[in-house]
Amino acid sequence: MSTSPAWNRLTIDGRTLQGAELMAFAGALKEQDDTAEWSAPLSQLIMELAGHRRPLLMHTSGTTGAPKPIRIGRRDLKASARLTARTFDLKPGDRALLCLPCDFVAGKLMVVRAMVLGLDLHLVDPRGSVLNNLRTMDRFRFAAMVPLQLHRALQENRSRVEERFDTILLGGGPASDTLIDELQQLRTKVYQGYGSTETVTHVAMRRLNGPSRQTAFHAIGDVHFGRDPRGCLVVYTPHLSTEQHVTNDLVELLDDQHFNWLGRFDNVILSGGKKIFPEQLEARTAGLIPYPHYFTGVHDDVLGQAVMLVLETELPQNEVLPEVLDKLMTILHPHELPRRVQALRRIQRTSGGKIIRG
Repeated sequence: MSTSPAWNRLTIDGRTLQGAELMAFAGALKEQDDTAEWSAPLSQLIMELAGHRRPLLMHTSGTTGAPKPIRIGRRDLKASARLTARTFDLKPGDRALLCLPCDFVAGKLMVVRAMVLGLDLHLVDPRGSVLNNLRTMDRFRFAAMVPLQLHRALQENRSRVEERFDTILLGGGPASDTLIDELQQLRTKVYQGYGSTETVTHVAMRRLNGPSRQTAFHAIGDVHFGRDPRGCLVVYTPHLSTEQHVTNDLVELLDDQHFNWLGRFDNVILSGGKKIFPEQLEARTAGLIPYPHYFTGVHDDVLGQAVMLVLETELPQNEVLPEVLDKLMTILHPHELPRRVQALRRIQRTSGGKIIRG
């Protein structure tokens, strides 16, 4: 593969850093003790990208097991960045926001896009409020966030979100029904992406608001889809070195370019002959139950599996249970209602903040 000066150049807040100056900037980031938790991985990433031409080391999210190391070649990094540019019509000099940690693929690819496409990047601490962490009054052409970041920003200052962001791409987990409702009159364009470390971020998306709002995911570029015997999505990525990816995502395949996501094969609950998808329940309950929570299946002698609700709360279970069950009865079908409830002080999470289901 031919070398490219893109890997040795990065524009930060209108200032283009190259060569030794870029490496010095990365070194200074690492020395910021007060923000080392987020800046150290960013510093290491910039040094890796600018310092050599080897594949970039990434890790899977660890949602269904220990994070696994994967090496992504430079050709695939460029192909992914250029696919994003075509999808969102990104041009050199466009302002972009990095507000995701650089431990996993979503944050790493924002830096890759800035280098490959010549974007003008603004860096903020991914912890806390996105709006409060901004140190510029610029309007951002493109930003990637997790749903919780956008939800908090809308709660803090909805009009400021509209003023500061043209397009926001959500990833890292499904958007709840509550969040999607919040987006409907928002002038900022919001998309939900579908992808993974293996597919080098998003390979499909759906518009969540506006007149062109979509319920199904649609392929981007030349990506297309199939389904394996389990009913799980198979992703074909002709723009990448590995052209086929078998996932654990159960889907309703509409055609080779469109699908409805149902949930993870690993998580499906078979209760009384019915398939129940915990992620779909959680999309409906996220704005209703005032505690972090998830649904899972447990053995049941009659049903095979029963639905169990796990709550994260410091309060005694008997105090929160009546309120929670009353709310669930308003939105869940009788066969979806939990037959067991467990309250924990802390729910286990991955290093990226995703819930680990017990």
